[in-house]
Amino acid sequence: MAFSLGKRFKATRESLGMTQEQVIEQLEIRYGVSLSQQALSCIENGKRKVDAERELPAIAAVYGKAIDYFYDSWHLPPAPFPAAKPAPPIPKSRSAVTIDMEALTQRDKLELAVELIQNVLQET
Repeated sequence: MAFSLGKRFKATRESLGMTQEQVIEQLEIRYGVSLSQQALSCIENGKRKVDAERELPAIAAVYGKAIDYFYDSWHLPPAPFPAAKPAPPIPKSRSAVTIDMEALTQRDKLELAVELIQNVLQET
């Protein structure tokens, strides 16, 4: 089965018995993330990407799942032949993101701690 983040979001929402409207309401109330019904529908149907910094963690928390639950695999597809030049690194931007720490798995918390330590070490 082909990977589809949106399909996993939809299947999880439906398995929880939630409507799109309920999800949208919880995103706004609990995490301050505003999505229209049309935007959520587009995400679920693969017509719109998910904001990895704000929307992905909030949606996962509303569904009570770890972020990695929504991925078939962490493996990247093989590089096309001949191998293309790697893209230049994307500069990291600072943003204030509120995360429900209780909804995160131990692995998610550890990865956040590692990222924080790496950012601090890079700044010094």
